[in-house]
Amino acid sequence: MQITLMLDSLGKFISRILYLIGGVSLVLLIPSFAWLVFGRYVLNSTPTWVEQVSLILMVFVTFPVAAAGVRDNSHLAVAYVRDSMPSQIAAGLAILSYIGICVFGFYMTRGGWMLAEVNWIKKVPIIHISDGWRYVPMVACGCGLIFYSILHILRILANWDRISQSPYFSDDLLDEDA
Repeated sequence: MQITLMLDSLGKFISRILYLIGGVSLVLLIPSFAWLVFGRYVLNSTPTWVEQVSLILMVFVTFPVAAAGVRDNSHLAVAYVRDSMPSQIAAGLAILSYIGICVFGFYMTRGGWMLAEVNWIKKVPIIHISDGWRYVPMVACGCGLIFYSILHILRILANWDRISQSPYFSDDLLDEDA
């Protein structure tokens, strides 16, 4: 139980960093598009670097925030069938889904790492940074999926007594103050 609390605190800290990366990237994305519109329609000279920068910023917005969403259970989920089952069966289905997310995260990490490694020596045209940066957020997301899935599984197992006494399964059962 203590290790679960410690890992949850670490996970909370990491998710804040992931949200920060996504938020800063989104904030940078907005003025770059504003410059694109201003350059195209006011200056009549389209800035060509905006497209490449925005493609990189988009992966820095989506992947880290997706990993943090798994921690917060704010990702897209269809839990109607799971929630209609008795609590122990629903918790077992939740464990199964987290195992699936963990496997997906493993392959995402592995594939992202391979893509970053292969493309690291190539440069993105116009902005002249490594093309491998496009895949670094994929690796971070995969690692986050693995970490948060394992953490959710540990939290379910640590609170199994509370879950088995409840008539329904809910993520609220995993919180200490519930």
